[in-house]
Formats: sequence, structure tokens, C-alpha cells
Amino acid sequence: MNAQTVNFNKFSFVDVTNPHELEIKDLKKNFGFNSLDLEDYIHRTQVPKIQEYPNYTLIVLDFPFFKQNGNGVNSNATNGNGNGNNEKGYRHSIAQLLNIPHAALSSLPIFHFTSVSARRILTSHVNLFIGKEYIVVLHEGVLTPINHIFSQCQKTLHNRDYFMGQGSVFLAYKIIDALVDNCFPIINELIVMIEKIDQELENKRTKTALEEISITRRNLVFFHTMIKPILPLFKHLEAGEYRTLNGNMTSYWSNVHDHLKKIGHRLEDSKELIEGISESNEFLLRSRTNEIMTVLTILFTLTVPATVIGTFYGMNVFLPGGIQTGSWNFFGPYTMFILVILGAILPVLPMLWYFKYRRWF
Repeated sequence: MNAQTVNFNKFSFVDVTNPHELEIKDLKKNFGFNSLDLEDYIHRTQVPKIQEYPNYTLIVLDFPFFKQNGNGVNSNATNGNGNGNNEKGYRHSIAQLLNIPHAALSSLPIFHFTSVSARRILTSHVNLFIGKEYIVVLHEGVLTPINHIFSQCQKTLHNRDYFMGQGSVFLAYKIIDALVDNCFPIINELIVMIEKIDQELENKRTKTALEEISITRRNLVFFHTMIKPILPLFKHLEAGEYRTLNGNMTSYWSNVHDHLKKIGHRLEDSKELIEGISESNEFLLRSRTNEIMTVLTILFTLTVPATVIGTFYGMNVFLPGGIQTGSWNFFGPYTMFILVILGAILPVLPMLWYFKYRRWF
């Protein structure tokens, strides 16, 4: 089975990764969860929501993760080989984003970035079944904060007391808060990609930037569609509309709602920025196409005199210096060839002057 459990006093933290029929039947039997909710998770037909039942509360949320090179890879996966400078820079950037002291981030897991090229954001579904003496988390295993919190609870009694000692709603808050904070490094990576695209356009590497613009725009839209339906849920939580989840936890949900609003604002700003860059790129491509067409048109126009003269002398008609009238030899045996070349070149000079005068190039 893909289910693990950590117990503390009379409270249970159940972590279920990629549940199948066996896990679903076991959850329904042991906890009495609504079978429709479990089936919806299996078939990926859920939308973000908060549903209160007599014995438990269900929170359904969607969060982003990166997929690259055909494999599901969370951009925020922990890496034991990361150096201290990267960790310090990560905490510093998050502290600036959230406007909180660095010391408050000492318990935050460190996530390390890999390459930012051709990375697509996908959706990961999370279900939290919150009972009085338990919390059951269903997820796909790609969201690092859930794995991190569960592993911390497994390690020491102190961690279990910190995460689980204040009840199921507090643990649900800690998991959701970590998942929301986990979105900030993803936004940072998208911003890094936008800056990279801008530099590529500055260096006129439009072919490379074109695909990256498309992927980045898609990622931003995809990310925004995940955050948008979650915001009203936490607005209602902030307003104290859920009996089982509010109480003394209302201020905590308000904190999560503030973070989500900040994420939404940053996504909107990034969307406007990438759209502006995309329009600049399209204008640059059109300008280059116009330049190419201008050069080709001028070159074709300059060949018109030679084409006309060559066409006349290629006809079976009597022309001065032609085969029928006898060739001219006052410049030697190549007199006619020289005259034809001069007749083709001399009109080009006033044409070039006129084009330059009209500023066509």
C-alpha cells in the first residue's frame, strides 16, 4: 500500500501517495469517507472546494509543479548536494518576497532549481480529510512540502509535538501554508525565464526566445488558473464561514490568503510583462521580415535593366550589333558584350540614388 501513518497521542497523520483501488477501499472502510469524493480524486474530476461533513471536513486544492524532459520533476525538489550559498540566497529571496525576518524561515525546507529551459507547469491535486483525531492527505507525491512535513513528523517527538500537537486543523494549516509558500520559488523561476527571454531578444536571438515565450506564457496562464479558484476559498476562511476550520485559526487562514493574493498579483504582473515582451518579439520579427523583403525587392529591381536588355537580344529580331546586322568591333571582338554590360549597369546608378533619396534602404 502507498499509505503511511504517524501517530502522536491519539492523533493520526495519514499520508497516502498515488492511491489506487486498494487504498480507496481501505480509507472508505476505516474512516467512512464519501465514496464520491474518493472516486473524484481517482478520476481527477475535482475542483478546489471546502466541503463539511458531520465527521470530517474535506479540502480540495490544486498546486503547480514542473515537468521537464518527459518526467514529472518538481522544480523544488530537495537536493542534499546544494551548497550553503544557494540556501542562503533562497531564504533571502523568500524573505524579501514575504517581507518577513530571515530567522522565521529557519525551518523552511530548501529547494534547489535545475535548468529553466522548456519546463512546463502541471497540476497536482491534494485532498485533505480533516477529522477530529486524524488528518488524511491524498496527493501524487510530487509536492515536496507534504513529503517534508511527514518525514519531519516521522523523525522526532519534538517535530510531532510541533506539527501534530495542536490538532488536525493546525496541521492542515501547516501543510497548506507550506504548499502556498512553495509557489514563490516557481514564480521566481518564471521571472528568471522572462529575464532570460528579454536578454535573448536584446541579443537578437529570436529563434531561441520564440519557444521560450510560448512556454512561459502557457505556464503563467496555467499557474493563474490554479490560483484563481483557490482565492475565494481562503477569503471565506478568513471571514470565518467554516465552523470546523475557523475558531482561533482564522488569523492563520488570513495569512495564507495574503500569500495567495501576493502570488496572484505577481502572476498578473508577470503575464503583462511576458505579453509585452511577446509583442516586442513579434514586432522585431516583422521588422526583420520587412528588411529582408526590402533588400530582395531592391535587388530584383536593379536586375530589371539587365533582364530587359538580355531579353531583347535573345529574340530573333534585327537589333544594332546583333548577329543579323553584324557585330560591332570598335572595342574589339567583345564590343557588343561590353555594351550590353554597360547598358545593364548604367541605369542601376540612378536607381540606387533614387532609392537612397527616398530612404528605402
